[in-house]
Amino acid sequence: MPVLNLDLLALGIAVAAISILGFIIYFSNRKSVTNRLFLLFTIVSALWGIANYISYKIFDPVFGALSVRLVMFFAVYQAGLFFLLTYIFPQEKYKFSKLVKFIYVPVLFVVSVITLTPLMYSEVIIKEGVTPQPIPAPGMGLFAIVAVSSVIAGLIILIKRLISSKGNARLQFVFLLLGVLMMFGFILVFNFLFTTVFDNSSFVPLSGIFMLPFVFFTFYAISRHELLNVKIIGTEVVTVLLIILSFAEVVLSSSFGEIFFRSGVFIALLVVGILLIRSVIREVRQREQLQLLNKRLEDLDKQKDEFVSMAAHELRSPLTAIKGYVSMIIEGDTGDIPEKARQFLADAMAVTDRLVRLVNNMLNVSRIEEGRIVYQMEETSLIRAIQETYYSFRVEAERKKLDFKLVVPNGLEDNVKVDPDRIREVISNFVSNAIKFTEKGKVNIVMSNPIPGFVKVEVVDTGPGISKEEQSRLFQKFYRAESTSGKTFGTGLGLYITKLLIEKFGGTQGLNSEPDKGSNFWFELPVVKKV
Repeated sequence: MPVLNLDLLALGIAVAAISILGFIIYFSNRKSVTNRLFLLFTIVSALWGIANYISYKIFDPVFGALSVRLVMFFAVYQAGLFFLLTYIFPQEKYKFSKLVKFIYVPVLFVVSVITLTPLMYSEVIIKEGVTPQPIPAPGMGLFAIVAVSSVIAGLIILIKRLISSKGNARLQFVFLLLGVLMMFGFILVFNFLFTTVFDNSSFVPLSGIFMLPFVFFTFYAISRHELLNVKIIGTEVVTVLLIILSFAEVVLSSSFGEIFFRSGVFIALLVVGILLIRSVIREVRQREQLQLLNKRLEDLDKQKDEFVSMAAHELRSPLTAIKGYVSMIIEGDTGDIPEKARQFLADAMAVTDRLVRLVNNMLNVSRIEEGRIVYQMEETSLIRAIQETYYSFRVEAERKKLDFKLVVPNGLEDNVKVDPDRIREVISNFVSNAIKFTEKGKVNIVMSNPIPGFVKVEVVDTGPGISKEEQSRLFQKFYRAESTSGKTFGTGLGLYITKLLIEKFGGTQGLNSEPDKGSNFWFELPVVKKV
């Protein structure tokens, strides 16, 4: 039965976790230079941990020397990327100075090449039962200068920015510094003190695990809590658990064939897990963007309503004054006027009435939606409100030579509980639209009790009619049906307000219409028994 290799299992978990966190940050914002550097750092750290493990498991002098040189090779770039990451963190866009691009980066490259030669380690001494001992060469001094100075410079930059930062940025630097201190603390204790003072190198193969604190806290700092969504965390946990189980199978393999096959499964799971997390992050981002867009649309809609309300207030006063003066002239308060002038003034009065209704609609819609309108609910006769509306529109109907009738059967139950002013507004909207769109024929107002306990009001016209497609949208806010000439009239608020008011009074509304066959707009209200 194969024995579980705990240090190899721990290394596999560390490498998988580091890689996944790196790709999560990268996929969250591919254009961010900080995220790109973080991904490179996690990849190099994973490779450094693997190389460390291999270097203490190989007991061949040639391959042993190559493995320890690879450790130093990745360590150079690890230190360099650490410095660059602290140098630009947390910027999304950054242009490196010429000093960095043309001096620092080339120096890193030269030192990394040197680490792969005997100038770094001349040889590795292999003794039975003893951990392989690499023999340092002159190149070690150059490595120490570049790597250690990069780490120290990174720490200094980090501390300075922590001191000068405030708010959320300060919290980010606190997490970053905490991760750095834990990482280097572990490396100093287990990779240096234990090996040099206590001659115990058993923790060296676990070097990859020592990177986890820095990677995790940096991930947290970069994400700024944005990637800590419950759905993303759940996906990450499941993915890591599957990868751990897969890697445990690799560790427990007893033959080369099993190792090869299970290693393939492990790599495939790692890739699929990263892609899965990427898709979940994208889904969460899209949902957040939709919520933000919805919030912006709501704000814009609110601003539009405020503007319309303000404009309507400014328009209503002069329109009311115009209507009053025209009415006084028609009634003879300024003396006799010719009949032709009276007709013109009657037309002006009708147009002014229509404008006043439009302005009132604009004012009422925002009040109704926001619940700011005060209803004077009382029991009233619906016939009375219908008659008042009928007589107010009779002149306009006669001017267009329409057959305008009010049909009220005997014994009609019409006692309803409504706001009398608002129910007249509803009837006026129906009648006004019917007269406006009907060029010839008739407009009839018909009242009935279709079923016991309800009263129905129908406004029937012989106008152009409305298509089925438009009927489904006609009671929507700001929707305006086209006339037969292809033109649109009004603000698209009258029928929307009618719908809101009828629903407020406990009733229903609708229409029956076909193109070229006229329209029948109706509403029903519950009847209140007279005491």
